[in-house]
Amino acid sequence: RVIEVKNPERFSGFDKTDMPDLRFLKDRESIDDLDIAVQSGIDKDEFMHILKEVNLEITKRRMREIEKDQLIIQAVNSMNEIEESINKLANTLREFYSYHFPELKYIVKDDEIYAKLIYDDFNNLDEIHPEMAKSISNARKETIGIKFSDNDIKIVKGIAKSVLVLYETKSKIATYIECLMNDIAPNISALAGPILGAKLISLSGGLKRLSGMPASTIQVLGAENAFFRFLRKKRKPPKHGIIFTLPEIRSAKKNIRGKISRTFSAKLAIAAKTDYFGGRFIGNKLREDFLKRINDLK
Repeated sequence: RVIEVKNPERFSGFDKTDMPDLRFLKDRESIDDLDIAVQSGIDKDEFMHILKEVNLEITKRRMREIEKDQLIIQAVNSMNEIEESINKLANTLREFYSYHFPELKYIVKDDEIYAKLIYDDFNNLDEIHPEMAKSISNARKETIGIKFSDNDIKIVKGIAKSVLVLYETKSKIATYIECLMNDIAPNISALAGPILGAKLISLSGGLKRLSGMPASTIQVLGAENAFFRFLRKKRKPPKHGIIFTLPEIRSAKKNIRGKISRTFSAKLAIAAKTDYFGGRFIGNKLREDFLKRINDLK
């Protein structure tokens, strides 16, 4: 049997006459695995079966090695897609139904409530929107909209139902994200909330990358477009990205908003490192320190 060897220079100290069955491969010459198997006495069908089983096991192991934070990223991407779909479909519903009852869009600003009212044909008005029940009832009686046929109403209700289904799916994904965050990144979840924390992980590309980011980078995650405008047009650089959705930052006075953002980003950097390296739970302490800093700044 001929033994094929790559890198023959490693055997330069051997006398080829002492190894008559040794053949050196040329550069980039491929090895026929099947030929070697047959030469070794392994049946062709048996070899192909073994090869298939080995490849399958390798694939399974690689799939198991996928970091759990990738599930968070996929869930966030799904939620973003659903939110876009809700916005588009809700706008379509408002435009469509405004031909029949144009006053409603000025009274009800919430898209989910708007869809519920239409789908339920205003039967549970006091339960769905008790604050505006009287205003809606009066507006319906005096509306300037055109009369819809039964078929028109059927189509509009179908759109309203689709909007409600999307809201329900979004809610289920939010619950799923909360469970994942409590398991994978409990400190980030306690400090930032599960949804914002998950979005920060998604924007950074994973918990590992987020844990290696300085606070200054975390502060502007999600503000890439504004940052590019700053580079192109020399405008003011963004002070914060998606963390602006945090109520404590969004509701703060402008003169202290930057300091609050920096404090939050610094705490988030600590939380990310602790979660990634499997440290103890310090999320509540980080949250308390963050809120104390806000009170000190006021």
